[in-house]
Amino acid sequence: MPISIDKYVEITSGVGGATTVAGRSLIGLRMTTDPRVPVDAVVTMSPSDAATFFGDGTPEATFASQYGAYVSPAPASQAKLISFGAYAATARLPRIYGAPKVADLNAIKLITDGSLTITLGSLTQTLNDLDFSAAVTFADVASIVQAAMRLTVANPQWATATVTYDAVNSRFIISGSTAEAAQIGAANGVTADALGLTQAAAIDSPGSAVQTPLEAIQAVDSATDNFGSFSFGASLTLEQVVAVATWNAALNIKYQFYFTPPTGSEETWYAALINIASCGMIINRTPGEYKEALPAAIMAAIDYTASRNVNVNFMYRQGPFTPDISDTNEAEALDAIRANYYGETQTAGQRLSFFQDGVLMGGATAATEMNIHANEQWLKSDMQSSLLSLQLAVGGLSANNAGSGRIRAMLVSRIAVALLNGTISPGKALTTAQQIAVTDISGDINAYRDVQSQGYWLGVTIVPRVVSGATKYVAVYTLAYSKNDVVRKIEGSHNLI
Repeated sequence: MPISIDKYVEITSGVGGATTVAGRSLIGLRMTTDPRVPVDAVVTMSPSDAATFFGDGTPEATFASQYGAYVSPAPASQAKLISFGAYAATARLPRIYGAPKVADLNAIKLITDGSLTITLGSLTQTLNDLDFSAAVTFADVASIVQAAMRLTVANPQWATATVTYDAVNSRFIISGSTAEAAQIGAANGVTADALGLTQAAAIDSPGSAVQTPLEAIQAVDSATDNFGSFSFGASLTLEQVVAVATWNAALNIKYQFYFTPPTGSEETWYAALINIASCGMIINRTPGEYKEALPAAIMAAIDYTASRNVNVNFMYRQGPFTPDISDTNEAEALDAIRANYYGETQTAGQRLSFFQDGVLMGGATAATEMNIHANEQWLKSDMQSSLLSLQLAVGGLSANNAGSGRIRAMLVSRIAVALLNGTISPGKALTTAQQIAVTDISGDINAYRDVQSQGYWLGVTIVPRVVSGATKYVAVYTLAYSKNDVVRKIEGSHNLI
């Protein structure tokens, strides 16, 4: 064998300029009290799979069905995914939900000297000498495992542990004794596999102490931020909603939080929440319908990277819902307190129903239109992932014009996408107040002309900052862009001469 050429010339190959940081998907998140969603995880699926996971007719499956039924106008699209997060409104037992429709009684009866290793709480124990040969039903199998668990160790979580067979979903369920934060799981093995405890569809659901809604959504946010809106399936008090909304507003246009006040309490809730940004009041007065699924689906259906002019007016969108509001006076009263509702109008005897008004709470400086808020959610995430990808892909960004030029080039490439998809709207005349605001932001008296003509003004500077005695250079960019406002009403003047 000849001497390797690497001794003389060694070349290392790699792909340059690859995008390594994914942007967020603005799918809908539904917080649920169903213990099949573990407190330490977020479950994501297609809307159609929710019925299989939770069961037909469950609130979660119904919400997912209504969410998945929405179809956006041209370019037509639908929400492909939905996520569910855990809200432990009451303390939870640790549980293993075996995979459904896996267990075969005849196969289980062949196990006469089985072993099953289970982790429950702080202990991991192996149950030996499991003999299922005399079992006549799945319930008999469950009883054998339960008896072995209770005899294995004198431990509070194990002492009164239960093993049952859920005939409706055709699965074994193992539950600990105490509702508290405790891990649970089964190790791979012949017995565990036969009982469906380690199949892909099995669920290890740790126990939990009681959570507040704020604690629940914070736990989800720590696990993943790959969603754009969220709502709770359980009823929340005004104090709980204010706490969640306040936390969400502090994230600065990261998520939209939808809440539903009790009928008759709308004005009280409006007064408490009007100055809290990024939250939207949704009226729900039809049992079995979840109107908050519609704005969540509208946002999730927008494909910002693949289509032209995808900016969507959340108002006028339709879904599989019964109108809650059909009276003009009531509609105007709800409009005045920024409530969103599914309303009905009629023309030529034809009744038309659609979502109204597509607005959020917040003060004068907040993004109070759902479409504008969604657009900025996407743009912020896209800029963050693109700039981090740039830093990972290059050897370093120089603290000079060359470095700022690279950053500007990356930003301009993403702005081009925002112009294409309609997030940034060129050609919109600015008011005097808006012109002054752009001048203050940019320090350039002519910057507002760029915003009017090309839709944006961009500045990049590199500044030194002293942190703990060390100088660090920070690239600071400022983007002022013309948001894509939508028309909510058309007024005409007919003049007969």
